[in-house]
Amino acid sequence: MFSFTKDQTQYELNGVKVGGLPGENPTLMFGTIFYEGEFEKPSDGLEKAEELIKKQNEFSKRTHVPAIPDIFIYDKEEVEWKIDFALDTVEGCFSLDMPESEVRIKALEYLKEQDALNRVIYNSINIGISKEEIETLEEHTPKSAIVLAFNPKSGSVQGRLDIIKDGGQLLEVGLMNIAEEAGIENILLDTAAQPFKQGASETLRAIPVFKSEFGLPVGCAMHNTVESWQWLEKQDKKIFDTIDTSINGLPVLLGGDFVYYGPVENAETQLVNAAMVDKLVAEGAEEYFGTDITEDHPYNHL
Repeated sequence: MFSFTKDQTQYELNGVKVGGLPGENPTLMFGTIFYEGEFEKPSDGLEKAEELIKKQNEFSKRTHVPAIPDIFIYDKEEVEWKIDFALDTVEGCFSLDMPESEVRIKALEYLKEQDALNRVIYNSINIGISKEEIETLEEHTPKSAIVLAFNPKSGSVQGRLDIIKDGGQLLEVGLMNIAEEAGIENILLDTAAQPFKQGASETLRAIPVFKSEFGLPVGCAMHNTVESWQWLEKQDKKIFDTIDTSINGLPVLLGGDFVYYGPVENAETQLVNAAMVDKLVAEGAEEYFGTDITEDHPYNHL
């Protein structure tokens, strides 16, 4: 259990709270849809995609764990139909997960056209950002964004801090500076999950450090560490699914505020697991630190 002397910022993302002291609010969970090989074009089962989002919403209500869809976009040709789908299907905010800078640029332009920059969580501002993307961010600024602490030069906690604070000798300025200069109001910090032997444990160790340093909501996607574990690929799917669920409790135990848990198909087990861990953290926070637990929290309902 953790408590921090630095004031902890909370954001409200279209009615969903994230951040604060550990245990104060339930963990914000992001389930990803349109990952590689799933629904390659608009005609490929969008009804199923909508049903998966509804399922996540259902378990969010049952568990009192907030959940937001994460829409994965691989290339520029997918930008318009995937954003249209999100705008038509999702109530409130949605995350746009876009690995390539040119895709992020086109997405910003289209979101501006649709007057939807306030609804998106831009994922992410990272070391791959281009000068053109920075200019586009400043012109078409999303209200919320993930800042990713991946540092290819150093996977240590300090290396991750450096890329956020001053660019870690790889960028002219830190990623935090880029986000603030663009005018992003809600900055969420992702400690950048890594494979084993490449700083996997540092991903988790960075969470309380980032909370202490910045006072902002912090989280990660430990699902990516599981996905990269080659030994696990040879095991039974039940084993994989168990590990994939259980690992997402670890960031919360270390003070994390949000989790990208992987495929939205796994909402049922992931949100129930999150509710259990949230209850444990809230109980400890209340008993040891006198933390006020928000009313709409699994601790008060399940």
